Amino acid sequence: MSSTGLEFSPSKSPQDDPPNYNVIAPYAPPDCYPPTAPSPEIVGKSSGLELLLQINQLTVREKFTVSQGWGRSFDVLNEVGQRLFQVEQRVECCGPLYDVKIRDNGGSDVIQLFESCGCTCTRQVEVQCPPAHSIGYVKLHWNNLVTHLSVMNANQEVVLLILGPSLQTSIFGNNTFEVKSRDEQHVVGVIRMESGNYVISFPMDLEVTMKAILLGAAMYLDNIILSKKKNVERQARQRRN
Repeated sequence: MSSTGLEFSPSKSPQDDPPNYNVIAPYAPPDCYPPTAPSPEIVGKSSGLELLLQINQLTVREKFTVSQGWGRSFDVLNEVGQRLFQVEQRVECCGPLYDVKIRDNGGSDVIQLFESCGCTCTRQVEVQCPPAHSIGYVKLHWNNLVTHLSVMNANQEVVLLILGPSLQTSIFGNNTFEVKSRDEQHVVGVIRMESGNYVISFPMDLEVTMKAILLGAAMYLDNIILSKKKNVERQARQRRN
């Protein structure tokens, strides 16, 4: 998530300007987001998601990046800066397109984010908790004017939307993405890029698996933006050469 320091920035035409997502509307009333009851995975046993029950803000902070093996590492912090989870993203040749494990502080796997391949025109990551048990999906819709992702439950029914500035023009610097109700009439939460970190805000009583899926969505959004940055930087180097 950290800036590469390159001075290149993509050209921007007026017609590509997205709506102003820096002005965030008031949060939605409770009946506009998923119910508050704990998921079946939490009732009666520990799944790791109980750490999210009394949380309304998470910060994802990158620790380091290496070229092989576990390629990226992050901490997930609560609103007072305490670490809740550790995140490791495997980056390897001929492996899955996106493979992330989110562990609690004891090292137990809590959430896995998995995208098997990029051979289709659809980009979609599966959110599993525990690993191998799907709780939802995050799907990217290709759009030149705005960033548009659908947050879906385990039955792949759209529950929330994530909308923000276009990835064609706004991949460098700080940005804000709104988490909205399915009808786009209410803001349910916010994902903000701030100084290389991602801050995810949502209602305290949002259904806990939705909190986990929004955490996965922020991680997935970061990976998409990083890929866009690498493409822009590679094109800039080719032009200089």
